[in-house]
Amino acid sequence: MEKVRKITDLISRVAALHGITISLILLFLLSFTYLLWFANGTFFFQENNSLFIYSSDYFEKFLAKPGGLIVYAGDFLIQGYFSPLYGSLINSILLIIICLVVKVIVKHLNYTGSFNIIWMIVPSMIMLIFQSHYDYYLIQTIGFLSATSWFLLSITRSNRYMKLILLILFPLFYFLTGTYALISAGMYLTYSIIYQTGRSRYIYPLILTVVLVLTIIIFYEAILLQPLKIILSYPLILYANSKMNSSLVALGILFILYPALLRIPGPAISERYRGMVTTATFVCVFTPAICLLAVRHNTSIERIFRLEKMVYRQDWNQVISHFEKDPSDNIIEQFYYHLALSEKDLLCERMFSAPQGAGPMSLSLNGNRGQSFRIVYYYYAIGLINEAHHLAYELMVQHGYTPENIKMLIKTELISRNFRVAERYLTVLSKTLHYRSWAQKYRKMLDRPELVNSDPELGEKIRLMPVEDFFILPDDAKNLDQLLKSNPHNRNAFEYKVAKLLLEKDLVAVSEEVKNMKAMGYTSIPRHIDEAVVALKNFSKETADLGGLSSDPDTEERFEKYIGIINKNGGNRSLIGKTLGKDEKNTFWYYLQFGTIKRDVIRNAPVDNSIY
Repeated sequence: MEKVRKITDLISRVAALHGITISLILLFLLSFTYLLWFANGTFFFQENNSLFIYSSDYFEKFLAKPGGLIVYAGDFLIQGYFSPLYGSLINSILLIIICLVVKVIVKHLNYTGSFNIIWMIVPSMIMLIFQSHYDYYLIQTIGFLSATSWFLLSITRSNRYMKLILLILFPLFYFLTGTYALISAGMYLTYSIIYQTGRSRYIYPLILTVVLVLTIIIFYEAILLQPLKIILSYPLILYANSKMNSSLVALGILFILYPALLRIPGPAISERYRGMVTTATFVCVFTPAICLLAVRHNTSIERIFRLEKMVYRQDWNQVISHFEKDPSDNIIEQFYYHLALSEKDLLCERMFSAPQGAGPMSLSLNGNRGQSFRIVYYYYAIGLINEAHHLAYELMVQHGYTPENIKMLIKTELISRNFRVAERYLTVLSKTLHYRSWAQKYRKMLDRPELVNSDPELGEKIRLMPVEDFFILPDDAKNLDQLLKSNPHNRNAFEYKVAKLLLEKDLVAVSEEVKNMKAMGYTSIPRHIDEAVVALKNFSKETADLGGLSSDPDTEERFEKYIGIINKNGGNRSLIGKTLGKDEKNTFWYYLQFGTIKRDVIRNAPVDNSIY
């Protein structure tokens, strides 16, 4: 006990002497660790939903809104998010800087309580918790840092001329930071009412209020000509439909009231117990924060981002192996799994190597326009290049340039021989940091159709295209039929069609498609189609027309083994699940007998159209 007491006493003394330093170190480690290992998908999402272009035209569009330059600075930093290490580091450093600014504010306002560490660290801790949501941007952290820095500058300049200079420059500050200038002004008004005495309590707040109102009127009526809602809310609220908006407004109000909150007295603690109180403070601040990060962390979205990152790299083998190793019933993940299988010509050979709880909808997302930024890859995969281009162009008009979308536009324009249009998009990518080399590769294909034809990816898509155009219908099954009618040799479209029939458990329809396969260039029947043919033969005693192809004898042997295990266990699913090996479960037969479609498979999929 004596040894424990000595250790506890040592910890208390260290905490008392270095409490603030320790709290900053702990915050940095918590932030860096969480962002790097648990929430790095947010960096991928945000980097792929903005495109920082090094051009004067791109810069000028940020001058149209108050706070646009903060957004420009944020986008500049976000372009490095392709490195999660960079993203974790820059966000963690900014949180520490905010802590240091708030620490000076707390000291200047003469807070005499015992919980100064809490007041110093809580704002940054809240922002860290917000970062568990993919819709919280670095821009907002920079904005709150700007607001607190301006407030600190306002209260530490005692010289009246400096105060007047700050008031004169306030319109410029509003132009630079937008809504965050309102937060700074709110903090200063709260400070003046509570802390100031004499004429200073009224004069400077009154002047600031007049300057603020005139600034808003002039921006609205004469300079920026933006809607009043934008002038008053941007860039605190970047997207109208963001789930983060109410939380950000609440945080802004917290900052406005911050000077008043510092007037709440803390209990008087003797020097002897100060270290113990500091240690308890660490526990009281960091424990709830860690719990909230764990509760708010959305593993489903992180899984989608992880898989999406592989898709954007076109690492199809990794997509397949990753999903089969860690399968999911989420419809988005299954969509990407099917896309990867199709690109590797394995859709009807391997699709039941992972659960198919989302059913046929997972093949094309059922034409959900809210998922256009994903559906575009489905149309591209089956050779409907014009529709892929159409969707990509719509997305560009609605949401501006994003890296993957502009890549799709470049590829589809090259395939369609629209070299001049492709050149314009390539010029845009050439002015970026991360995608310059990609643009250089495809720039070599301009006005050289032979290079486009010989490219492994683009040349293959050209061979899949319909011979004659047709109108795209809401029913993807009919689109596949029209595509196959126009280009009967399109194996990608054919396998998507048959995959849908397999997922619908339509054995007869699957068997009727087999007779067309030899003419399409098949020399053998893909595994799962063969399993459907054998199942139909054994269940209904009907022999399908294989069109000159033959069923693999091994498929019949595997079916007999499968049925033997089923009969041995009397159809008891729990016993069958324990008895069947991986090879037997990874079959169409197992899906046919036990597969069910889960109606909530779209849960937790990010579909906010204001962001995508």
